[in-house]
Amino acid sequence: MSIALVNDLSNIVRSAPAIFASRTCREALRVMFQHPESKCIVVCNAMNEPLGLLMSERFFLKATGRSGVDMFYKEPAMKLMSKTPLVYDISTPLDVVFATAMNRPDPMKNDCVIITRKGKFAGVVYTSDLKRC
Repeated sequence: MSIALVNDLSNIVRSAPAIFASRTCREALRVMFQHPESKCIVVCNAMNEPLGLLMSERFFLKATGRSGVDMFYKEPAMKLMSKTPLVYDISTPLDVVFATAMNRPDPMKNDCVIITRKGKFAGVVYTSDLKRC
């Protein structure tokens, strides 16, 4: 993809699974396994507004690294989500999203960017897609 072809977020936004904030880690894992192609799960409220982000790989590592798996399964997924993900409206210029995404701390540089449309969850953008633009 070149910048001439990709000049706005709508050309690179991807679908991603979303769960309600009330879901448990067990339910989040189930969703993750139902969508193995997705790098993340977006946590939303009842009005479909994004509240946080679960990066699938990081979430899975936490799930399998726990000794008390039964307790982990019952914990709210919100407890493990990133509470400060990047969230942008689909109308935001691509260069603004790219610059902000690249300025994140190293452990978060590859986290998905949540895209909204009028405040409602619309999809995600992968950092790797932003780099190709």
